[in-house]
Amino acid sequence: MKIDVYLVEDSEIMSTLLTELLEGNGAAIVGHAETARTAITDVARVHPDVVVVDIALREGNGFDVLKAISGDTHAKRPLLIVLTNYTLKTYRSAAQRFGADFFLDKSHEIPELLRLVRSLYHGANASRSNNNTH
Repeated sequence: MKIDVYLVEDSEIMSTLLTELLEGNGAAIVGHAETARTAITDVARVHPDVVVVDIALREGNGFDVLKAISGDTHAKRPLLIVLTNYTLKTYRSAAQRFGADFFLDKSHEIPELLRLVRSLYHGANASRSNNNTH
């Protein structure tokens, strides 16, 4: 079982790189948005396990996405991971206030993102295996 990941990233190069890396580590990319509005609409529709959010977007920002997802009490909340170059304490604090579970620096913490997805993938598959043996 793959982990469904939705990417909120406005850089085509970064989106392509993240897609390749995540898919190689147990993820299925179930959507991608370059704007906050598209991301908010899509996440509510596809219900991914994880949302990877950049702060700077083509329109709106990652904080808008975090607030909308965290505020949706009707859906199962995905794991929210901010992956950004905007790593000042004020951005980190705001992300946490708006519901981010993890705040990672694009310049050197992509391996941590992959580790998180791998651990979710292995946890989901272990859980599924245990459920199948009962």
